[in-house]
Amino acid sequence: MSAPISGDFLTFRLAAAEVALPLGVVREVLDRPRVVPVPDSHAHVAGVTLAHGLAVPVYDLCRFEPLWTTPPPAEGPAAPSLIVCAWGEVLIGLLGREVDVIDRRAVREVPEPEIAQEGAETPFRSGYARRVAHDGRGQVMVLDAARLFASLGVPDPRVREAGEEDGEENPAGR
Repeated sequence: MSAPISGDFLTFRLAAAEVALPLGVVREVLDRPRVVPVPDSHAHVAGVTLAHGLAVPVYDLCRFEPLWTTPPPAEGPAAPSLIVCAWGEVLIGLLGREVDVIDRRAVREVPEPEIAQEGAETPFRSGYARRVAHDGRGQVMVLDAARLFASLGVPDPRVREAGEEDGEENPAGR
């Protein structure tokens, strides 16, 4: 049985899949930002861009193999939109196409084991898609932001590192 959820969502396309993230993690959407490649980085790291004077790493999720059950079709030129997400104090940029906002009323909570039973075939590996949204245009897989960002190496904002103010010893002797 589906359960109601709270919050609106930002939808965007990754290859042929329409996905969404909770609007609460989205800071802004930039149109055609300049992305500077980072030499010797992973294939899914598109590069870095500046957003309001801050360096933001940019990820191309179409090239992030752990996300997909099978390789997605080649995208061609870089996606035109950059979705800047705030995860704790960290900013993350995700490339996407056809960015839009959908209302929470269009989204139904579907437990992962039931996603297939609902007829929602997902190209994503287990644990990445948490909900199925029916927004009138078809099915949208709502990505689990915590799982996605952790897989990209972004620290969990709920975990705080110990510091000197917590009474930790100062090995540097400062």
